[in-house]
Amino acid sequence: MRIGTTFLCKAIFYCLLGAQAKSALAIPIDVKADFYFGPDISRNQACDNARETAKSKAIAMVTGEKVSFDQQLQCFQSPKKGDERKCEINQNSSVLVEGRISKSETISETVKTVPGAQVCTVLMVVDVVPPSVESDPSFDLQLELNRTNFRQGDNLSIRLTPTTPMFIQIFNWRSAFNKDNVVKIFPNDLDKDNYITKFITIPAKHSEAKYSLELDWDAPNGYDKDFMNESIIVVATKKPMQWLTTYDIQKFKEKLMEIPLNQRRVVQRSYMLLR
Repeated sequence: MRIGTTFLCKAIFYCLLGAQAKSALAIPIDVKADFYFGPDISRNQACDNARETAKSKAIAMVTGEKVSFDQQLQCFQSPKKGDERKCEINQNSSVLVEGRISKSETISETVKTVPGAQVCTVLMVVDVVPPSVESDPSFDLQLELNRTNFRQGDNLSIRLTPTTPMFIQIFNWRSAFNKDNVVKIFPNDLDKDNYITKFITIPAKHSEAKYSLELDWDAPNGYDKDFMNESIIVVATKKPMQWLTTYDIQKFKEKLMEIPLNQRRVVQRSYMLLR
């Protein structure tokens, strides 16, 4: 009896080891990332941001999530400052990717001067643990905005093309704010039907007389820039879901991770709002 028990315990022990090894199996990803920065950001912070960008890219490559990083020098004239022309680095990035990193190693890190800015470039090897459930590639959504740059008072129009019927929720992420910065804008009290089967625009033609998505300049106290980066985030699900009207970005991410990857698709488009 004791021998049998010992054998059983060993069998369970090795099975557990095998299961843990299987669940912890990571995929090494070679990835490169750039981060452009100006005098208001230190070299160390810029390269830290480049490493975080590289990790997000690696996770996206393994999970199949869509992620885009757009950094460019924007020059514009402030209406309050006459002919003064100001150039600043505009950085749009999708940070809604999810995944677990078992370890990461920086292979190289270089900083170069480019016109109007500096750029930190990192090469890394990132070990990403794949999710237990894979995303459904046939459940997808194309998102387009009517413009990429807006001024307050401009109207936002959202165009959606689904690959299959789905339920959608649309949020406005105001990244300049720290709290309550993810706000649901659709469905709303004037436009409640969020089940789509084909190309639509939000607001729809039949709803334009009821409401519009007019952009307003609303910045945190002490915000001294002449532009803000904001995003439209569309969450598509196979089943109807209830959502709050506002979230902190971290709570919003936690909500997303409660939905299995094969039951949802999240797409994001960034835009710049000028003062």
